Amino acid sequence: MTTSISSSTLGLGGTSGLSDLYTSATKSLLAQNPGIKHIDAQLTRDGARLSGLGKLALALDDFRTSAGKLSSDKLDMAASSSGKAVGAQLTSKEAAAGTHAVEVKQLAQGQQLASKALPDKGAALGSGSATVIKVQTGTGSNATMTTVRIDDTNNTLDGIAQAMRDAGLDAKVVQDGKGYSLSLTGKTGAANTMSISVAGDPVMTGLLSYGPGVNSAMTQKAAAQDAQFTVDGKALTSSTNKSDTAIAGVSLSLTATGKSDVAVKRDPSAIAANIKDFVGALNAMNTKVAGLKTGDADGDAAIIQVQNQLGGILDAADPKALADMGITRKGNGLVLDEAKLNAAIAADPDKVTQLFGKSGTGLADQFATRITQQMSKGGTLASQAATVQAEVDKLNTQKQQVTDTINRQASLLVQQYASAGTGGSSLFGAGMTKPMSLFDFMA
Repeated sequence: MTTSISSSTLGLGGTSGLSDLYTSATKSLLAQNPGIKHIDAQLTRDGARLSGLGKLALALDDFRTSAGKLSSDKLDMAASSSGKAVGAQLTSKEAAAGTHAVEVKQLAQGQQLASKALPDKGAALGSGSATVIKVQTGTGSNATMTTVRIDDTNNTLDGIAQAMRDAGLDAKVVQDGKGYSLSLTGKTGAANTMSISVAGDPVMTGLLSYGPGVNSAMTQKAAAQDAQFTVDGKALTSSTNKSDTAIAGVSLSLTATGKSDVAVKRDPSAIAANIKDFVGALNAMNTKVAGLKTGDADGDAAIIQVQNQLGGILDAADPKALADMGITRKGNGLVLDEAKLNAAIAADPDKVTQLFGKSGTGLADQFATRITQQMSKGGTLASQAATVQAEVDKLNTQKQQVTDTINRQASLLVQQYASAGTGGSSLFGAGMTKPMSLFDFMA
């Protein structure tokens, strides 16, 4: 826990101004400490790496979804929805022809908390002393904890919101007729309620604490809730507005309350449309992945490894077979001649299906399988993310230890300063009068 200062902590009763001296001493000692600066630089670097890995995972997962609907010899299968309440997309070989009645009764949403309104979102709050904010999502064994650190460099509403976003939370500053408030939105799902504990500056505690057993400063604007819907009369729930299990082989996106019919059927025209979507998704993924490179050799290593592994799938493909279907290679991407593809489908649809959609050996299945391997435990992305997160946890522990030591040093300096002119301290010698400034002790 972060050490804080008060008159009683110093043993000086209600001596005026000592808290301000403590704050100034703490800031000065922190500014002079090279270890803190080095740790902060490493945390910034590792934070950027984790963010890059997260964006890489999202890009790969989006493409995996597109590749999944082409696998399993069902390139001519399509899914559609009759209404605006639900979107439908094929995802796997389990999809079977049929029509399903879907009714969305409630959309999933995250809990939304808001602080009291303040007149200025850029004004410094409190003394700027080191403060640790812990946001717990969920309860029991499924709970997760996010730690946010605030000091005199970011102790404003804007600064707190940015620090929370950097830690992966959905935070922003909102304005209404009463002023500016910090708004924090949790993950969707009834189980993902939040509680917030604050250690350090009492002003931060009075602004941000929330949850059972504490004097909550923030108020709840919206409760966390699950999506509630039915498929063919069967009641289902989901912590998100997406379900990949309600209909075998189909991903449902819940977008509004209401009723829709989801149809899964064979459609010869879907072969060309599905391949076109596949090529577009592959090229979009390659563009996103290439754009994530920052020039940091260690951070870019995972990206390069992923590019090489996915590129190897195209390296192994028969270039003539692809060319006969109107597809040519361009770097790690593909170029599609739609007229030539349509002609190939008309001549031999089974041949096209085998190349792209055959289970196990088709291009779509190979890409989906390789991406799953990369994102699973022991894979390129999962291993790299675990390594970086372990380093971040280690650095945060080191930073807290250094900060605690500096807080104790500042407390001792203030005590020595306060007693120097009263004869109560022998540190400065008999008859020595109180120095002009606390910082004479720090010289």
